[in-house]
Amino acid sequence: MVFRKLLWVALFATLLAGCGAPKLVTSSKTDAETFEAAGDFAQATEAWKRYFEQTDIEKTAGADFAHAAKIAYKNGDIELALSWFDQARYKNYADAEMYILLAEIFRQKKNISKELTALEYVAENYSNERGKIDSRLFDVYIEIKSPEKALQVWQRLNENSKSELPKLNSYFLLQQDLDNSAVCDSVAGVILTKDPQNVEALEWFGKKYYWRGENRYKREMAKYEKKKTTKQYKILLKELDKSTADFKRSLNYFNKLWKIEPGKKYAGYFANIYARFGNKKKSDYYKKFMK
Repeated sequence: MVFRKLLWVALFATLLAGCGAPKLVTSSKTDAETFEAAGDFAQATEAWKRYFEQTDIEKTAGADFAHAAKIAYKNGDIELALSWFDQARYKNYADAEMYILLAEIFRQKKNISKELTALEYVAENYSNERGKIDSRLFDVYIEIKSPEKALQVWQRLNENSKSELPKLNSYFLLQQDLDNSAVCDSVAGVILTKDPQNVEALEWFGKKYYWRGENRYKREMAKYEKKKTTKQYKILLKELDKSTADFKRSLNYFNKLWKIEPGKKYAGYFANIYARFGNKKKSDYYKKFMK
């Protein structure tokens, strides 16, 4: 009799355990969703932890790992978020937000290689979400010196992004490396309207007009030396007037640069320009800075 009672108790306990575990698991997931809805990401994260502890990993959906990872990220726990995202990827789950957050996590961890992989995954698989990552993707391509890919992304950037000064600076330097002078002229002009003291843009125009004036000066002087006729002399005077105009335009930019950084870096330009003007006093003054 006693044995039968013990047997019934054991069977009853087994039935309770069998019925109660799924409810407990379901309750943890429901708790996580409730806390999330209330904006309590700390409690939501804890509830997801309980859920995963109570659920066989082989039976856990990749979508649940990904969703929980997003909550952990919002809670500031990027290591836990990364761990859960890894579980989601192991189960072949993916969505755009997941990879956008992965990119941000790797950016925080200063792992540009993995960040780039995540960004490119979004760009290649979720074209309608590119607007959320293209700005950063452009910056990464600039950083790793991949100009062709950077230019491709630049074409997709919206006008607001393209008008941001840091983006313009990067695009300007990129075009310089590609020797696209016409584009550089245009972009440098825009940069100076936003930042009149921008060194790279000021240097671009200062050197542009300096070398245009200097090259013309040398070219026309060489022509005259070979053919010293009255006609050639008149041509020389007209061309030297053009050189003088270019030198003066160059000075407008170098004067601003001199205020920013007086000294050896720009002294040679001043010394030569004033030498071409026949102003020995000023030329000698700037030569002192070249030593």
